Amino acid sequence: MRFSIVTLGCKVNAYESQFYGKALKEKGWTEDDENFDVIVVNTCAVTNTAAAKSRQMLHRAKKKNPDAYAVVIGCYAQVATPEEKEKIGADLLIGSKDKKKVADLIESHIKTRERFEDIQPVGERFDFEAMPIEQFETKHRAFLKVQDGCNQFCSYCIIPYARGRERSLALDEVVSIAKKLEQKGHLEIVLTGIHTGRYDDGEHDLVDLLEALLANTSEKVTYRLSSIEITEISDRFIALMAREPRILHHLHIPVQSGCDATLKRMNRPYTIQEFQDRVEVIRHSIPDVSISTDVIAGFKQESDEEFEQTMENLTAIGFSFLHVFPYSIRKGTAAEKMPGTVHGAVVKERVERLLEQSRQLRAKDMARFKEGDVLIEQQEGDEWTGYTNQYHPVRIESEIPLSGRLHVTFDSIEDDHYQVKVKKEDENAIK
Repeated sequence: MRFSIVTLGCKVNAYESQFYGKALKEKGWTEDDENFDVIVVNTCAVTNTAAAKSRQMLHRAKKKNPDAYAVVIGCYAQVATPEEKEKIGADLLIGSKDKKKVADLIESHIKTRERFEDIQPVGERFDFEAMPIEQFETKHRAFLKVQDGCNQFCSYCIIPYARGRERSLALDEVVSIAKKLEQKGHLEIVLTGIHTGRYDDGEHDLVDLLEALLANTSEKVTYRLSSIEITEISDRFIALMAREPRILHHLHIPVQSGCDATLKRMNRPYTIQEFQDRVEVIRHSIPDVSISTDVIAGFKQESDEEFEQTMENLTAIGFSFLHVFPYSIRKGTAAEKMPGTVHGAVVKERVERLLEQSRQLRAKDMARFKEGDVLIEQQEGDEWTGYTNQYHPVRIESEIPLSGRLHVTFDSIEDDHYQVKVKKEDENAIK
């Protein structure tokens, strides 16, 4: 049997899709994006647009192969109304529970072709579903999902309704997976989750987990967090990151807005001053840390004055770069019923201004560093690319083959990349 997987949304979805592919391959199936017997759409529901795109991806795949068995899994499958489910037209729908059973569920129901739903109410307590992936193809960087779910209920966000309450993978299981990833040659492990910073397996928190990972893997393995909230960064975490270079000095901390009035409407649990004060504590202990963030442009009732406050405060905080998202209404969230929708043209203009600000912020942050470690990830001809510890992209033109983690001197910065040229005589110097 042949399958194809389409993934929408976040890094957690990307991780889960890799697990689905692994599970199907273990049953002897092959991946084929052109001629497939089963199409799996791993959906996103963070905005109405994302939900619509999830439907479009399935319909596009079915148009390519009308006889394919159609599986819709994840956030949109969980929150879709009965009418939306009918429009989706899937043979099998799996919500936020039983994802690890996807291969077995497909195998069980593909024979009869009867439509089947496996969607449990998110009000019920879900256990963490371990989805171990012990090898990532062609990359030294690996991802390890350690947490799922959200208890925060930001007014714009559907995720607590789509993924359920917070839950975490047991520390011993995380360590076991990390050791296997090291055995397969991975040099960097990214801990990921919906709220990675709120890791809690009932006995251990995130700092306990990091200490256990450091103690049980070799000195060559480094760790990175996919993201963490400002309220989740404890003094213990800062102290550990400051003294342990294997926890890479980059943090992605979503701020979402730089204006207190907007943050309050978003139901974010801090003021911009509290956010900035905590960032200063982090930088005092870890001077070479780079901090990136997420920003939403054009949230309900965001005035010109509020947006200008955001621009000013983002510059004052000094982020290394911004991930910018135009606000889009999501059915079922508190913000859906708020008045004051910002006109689309205004939102588009604000997005462009934030993207330009991000380019300026990245250039300023990159200019702080003249050299650094780079984890090589991809090769195309005589050019290798990767990321520094601070998660800035590097492009290396080399006369010799490169792999693993290298220490290099940056020649210049062009197109938001460090540029490096390596000649044959540099072979010993870069290692």
